[in-house]
Amino acid sequence: MADEEPVDAFPLHTAAREGRELAVRSIIRADPHLISKRDDDGRTPLFWAVSAGNADIVQSLLTAAAGSDGQLKRLDIDDTDEAGWTVSHIAASVGSLPILDTLLPYDPDLSRQTSAGQTPLHYAVSRVRYDVAVRLIEKFPAAVRIRDRQNQVPLHRAAAIGNIPLINLLIKNKSPLNTVDRSGWTPLFHAAAEGHGDAALVLVRAGADTEKLDPDGSTFLSVCPDDKVKKWIQDVAVREGLEL
Repeated sequence: MADEEPVDAFPLHTAAREGRELAVRSIIRADPHLISKRDDDGRTPLFWAVSAGNADIVQSLLTAAAGSDGQLKRLDIDDTDEAGWTVSHIAASVGSLPILDTLLPYDPDLSRQTSAGQTPLHYAVSRVRYDVAVRLIEKFPAAVRIRDRQNQVPLHRAAAIGNIPLINLLIKNKSPLNTVDRSGWTPLFHAAAEGHGDAALVLVRAGADTEKLDPDGSTFLSVCPDDKVKKWIQDVAVREGLEL
């Protein structure tokens, strides 16, 4: 006797994850209660639709979960999985602006932090999702000042990866330049330590404190990975009349 196919305990989750839009609609019609069912990771089907980057399925799930007044009845837009992620964190991480724009009418809490203290903006910056970062800041400007469990604001992350467009975006929106993380480093230290001399100079031009010392008594120039990066920063600073 042939082995029987195992029964899928989470058919709506599977269809959402695999991007099968017609199957999603059919399953919802047959049993709308599955919209709010959680799988073994503590996720509803909406989490998987967002993870898969399928805006149409996300919209189908949200529409089915909402009442005639458009307010969610079967879902909480700020539900979290076991790691404390909301669907807004996932949308920011995968970098899908269409999905984020699908979620925003349901008023997600963009200040919500994961178990590691990270907001959607932290993830958008870390994964270099510029357009998503712009939208998140438009909707919740204070996100640029929220610290994660490492005491880092999003600017620390932008500096560490040396992404100048994101650095400029965060500075323009009043991100604190000289806040220190748990290691005692400002964003300027992170840019220098990773060898991003151009990013370090952007921060200096914006007013970053070049005389600040870390807990070991080092300046940002002291943590440059080599003398070549250090000298390049110093040479440009001299040409531009910047104080280091």
